[in-house]
Amino acid sequence: MDLKNFKDKLFTAAQAAGLEEYELYCKRKVAFEVSIFEGEIDEYKNERSFGVCFRGKVNGKMGYAFSEKIDDGVIAFLVESVKQNASIIEDEEEEFIYPGDATYPEVVCYNPKTNEIPTDAKIEAAIKMERATLDVDEKVDNVPYCALDNTEVEVYIANSKGLDVGYKSNRICGVVEAQVEGEDEQVKTAYDGYDGLDFTKFDPVAIGQSAAKKALAMLGASPVPSAKYPVVFEAKAASEMLETWVGAFSAEKAHKGFSILAGKLNEKIAADCVTIIDDPLLAGQEATVPFDSEGVASRTKTVIENGTFKTFLHNTKTARKEGIPSTGNGFKTDLEMPIEIAATNFYIKPGTQSHDDLIKTMGDGIVISVVEGLHSGANETSGDFSLSATGFLVEEGKIARPVDQITISGNFFTMLKDIQAVGSNLNFKLGNDTNNAASPSIYIKSLDIAGS
Repeated sequence: MDLKNFKDKLFTAAQAAGLEEYELYCKRKVAFEVSIFEGEIDEYKNERSFGVCFRGKVNGKMGYAFSEKIDDGVIAFLVESVKQNASIIEDEEEEFIYPGDATYPEVVCYNPKTNEIPTDAKIEAAIKMERATLDVDEKVDNVPYCALDNTEVEVYIANSKGLDVGYKSNRICGVVEAQVEGEDEQVKTAYDGYDGLDFTKFDPVAIGQSAAKKALAMLGASPVPSAKYPVVFEAKAASEMLETWVGAFSAEKAHKGFSILAGKLNEKIAADCVTIIDDPLLAGQEATVPFDSEGVASRTKTVIENGTFKTFLHNTKTARKEGIPSTGNGFKTDLEMPIEIAATNFYIKPGTQSHDDLIKTMGDGIVISVVEGLHSGANETSGDFSLSATGFLVEEGKIARPVDQITISGNFFTMLKDIQAVGSNLNFKLGNDTNNAASPSIYIKSLDIAGS
C-alpha cells in the first residue's frame, strides 16, 4: 500500500473511532556503511528501515502507537492502541497537534547524485583513505578506524488539522583515525573526515594525510607546569565543548530547573564578540531541515547576540507555556521517543581573525586541540568541567612543542564571558543530525591547567 492511501484509510478509521485529533509521522532510512582494515573490507552494511508513529487525542489525553509496516491489517491496531494508551496517561500536561504553517522554506539537504554513487566507488574511496594515511610516514603503524557511510532519510508528517509535509535528506561521510608510534614508544592518534552532500568534494587522500600529520605532530608531547594559561581552542575542540552544553539552551530544561540559564533572558551571558546562532536553513549541513518533528517551519534564531541571551529553544509544548511561537526545535531522537527539544546547526558566529592570528594575539599560552572525558568530566547543569586535553605550547605567538597529560578545568559559562576573540575558521562536527554544534577557534583569557 502506498503511503498516501494508507494515511487516508488510517485517518478515516481514526475519525470513526472518535479520536479528537490525530497525526501520522513516518520515517524511512537507507544506510550504507563500509569499514576497512589493512586494505580489506572489515565490515559492510546496507540496511533499510521504515516505521510510523501514530498519535491521537482521546478525552484530552494523547495516546501513541507504532508500526514497522503499512497495510490494511495494521490500521485497526494503530487506532485501538492509541485509544488504550491515552486511557492510562497520567501526565497532566496537555499535548497539542500543530496545524502547520502557511509556507515552508526550501532548504539544501538532499543531493540525488549522492545516492547514485556505485558501491565499488565508495569501497575504493575508503581503501584509498586508509592507504593514504599509512603512506604519510613509516611512524604511522596502524589505522584503528577507517569507514565511509552513505545515508538517506525521508520524513513525512500529516495530521487531522491539515498538515501534510515531507522532505528527503542524505549524506556522505568518511572518517579515518591514524595511530603513530615514536622512537620512545610514545603512541598518538588523531582523526579527520568529511561529512557533506557532494561525493566529488570528498578527498580520501587529503583526509588520510591530514589525520596522519595531526598524529605525527603530537609525538614528543609532554605536560606543562600547572598554572593559569591563556588558551586558544582549535575549532573542533571548541565545537565539542559547545555541543556538551547545547542542552542549557532548552526551554524544557529551564522549566524543570536543569539549566543555569533559567531566568537570564536578555542578560549578558557572554563576551561582546560572541554571537550564537541556531540555523536549520544552513545549506548542506547535517541538521538542515525545512521543519521539525512537529511540522513547525524551520527558521534561523540568534540565541546569543553580541553576548546577550536572546532566546531559549522551544517545541510547541514549552512555547505554549510561555505564550510564544515555537522556535521549531521539537525533534524525535527515535521513532518511538516523544518530542523533545534539540538544536539544529548550532554555532558560534565566525569572526575575522584566522586561527594563526589568534595564536599570535595570545603570544604565550596553550592551544587545545583535543578534549577528552566530556561525558564524565562535564556537568551539563552547572557548566563545570575537568577534562583531559592535548595540544601545543605557544611561545611568542608561535607553536613551540606538543603538550599532553594535562587537565583543563573551569566553567563553560564563565568561559563564554572570557572569550577574547573568535576565529574565522568555522568547523562543524561530524555526523550530528541534531545538536550539530560548530565553532571557530576561540581565544580564552585564562584557564586552569593541571600538568607536571
